[in-house]
Amino acid sequence: MPTFVIGHLNNDTDSVVSAIALSYLEKQLGNDYDPAIASPINRETEFVLKEFGLDTPEIIPDSEKKVILVDHNEPSQISPNIKIDEIQCIIDHHKLGGLKTSQPISVRVKPVGSTSTIIAGIFQKKGIKPSKKIAGILAAGILSDTLKFTSPTTHEDDKEAIKDLNKIAEIDISAFTDKLFKAKSDISGMKMNEIVDCDYKGFEAKGKKFGIGVWETVMPEPVIKNRKEILDALKKKKEACKLDFIFFAVVDILKNESVMFTPGEKESKIISKAYKTEIKDNLSVLPGVVSRKKQMTPDIEKALSS
Repeated sequence: MPTFVIGHLNNDTDSVVSAIALSYLEKQLGNDYDPAIASPINRETEFVLKEFGLDTPEIIPDSEKKVILVDHNEPSQISPNIKIDEIQCIIDHHKLGGLKTSQPISVRVKPVGSTSTIIAGIFQKKGIKPSKKIAGILAAGILSDTLKFTSPTTHEDDKEAIKDLNKIAEIDISAFTDKLFKAKSDISGMKMNEIVDCDYKGFEAKGKKFGIGVWETVMPEPVIKNRKEILDALKKKKEACKLDFIFFAVVDILKNESVMFTPGEKESKIISKAYKTEIKDNLSVLPGVVSRKKQMTPDIEKALSS
């Protein structure tokens, strides 16, 4: 029975490539590990896997198995096909989110910009050199999650990891990132509810359940102009998921700012309190706010506390 390595429910590039790379590493060590996903991959991840000639992992089976979680540890972000007792290990770069297990498990959490950085470090520690393809996708995971080192989550370890990985991958960082962000920004043929769902995560704090969706892009206007459809989608998701609050941010990578959507008065009050900002037509511009992990989630939780 293989051990499955899997990222969070609404996966992103960092979570998918981390699962693939860790599975590759363990296979080099003679262990039976397979990467898996919890949901279909997004267009950015599709571009990355195609660029490096790698297959998309299969959806994790709903059967008895062993599991390693990468890039998440919040119970609300775990695939419904995973039972808590199947989890053997967590490798992550987010805050601890209250997961409780019946048995001790291995946990490796570092405050770096991406899980790909942690996986790259494990390769070094184990003395295993990644293939050119694996080095390439790990570099992509770091560039994606740190927004090419412009996100406040960026750590020196991320920059050092890229240097080491690119000695193997040999990619043009600037040209590759342009393609990466173009793929990340592609909304052609997508409905607004799909954009809201694409990079959405659920949280619980102070006895309240809330969700934050983000859309990172170099072309924010095509999304923002669909304000009404996005707000309608947020209201429906809030009701369907039985949330106390829901938020959605369009992250402008080039301007280093976000436009926050607040579908109701409660959400508007929280954002107004968190950022001391004006809410107009259920939208607010948040200069310098681009990270859900390091800025939005803790700021919203702090506003809930007060």
